[in-house]
Amino acid sequence: MINYQGEDYTETEFYGREILEAIQLTNKFPTPKKVLIEMLEEMRHEQLNLIDKEELNHYIHAKK
Repeated sequence: MINYQGEDYTETEFYGREILEAIQLTNKFPTPKKVLIEMLEEMRHEQLNLIDKEELNHYIHAKK
């Protein structure tokens, strides 16, 4: 669980909330796909040190 501003969120809920906040900050609805991809890429880079590299590699190979 992640506590953010006094409320508990699962990791999925927290990152989903961050994505929605990023969309709202663009003030563009619907948000163009290119902008969403750029925001997700930026979030991925910010959180790269939190990702277990071995688990990520297993996931990538499983998706193939």
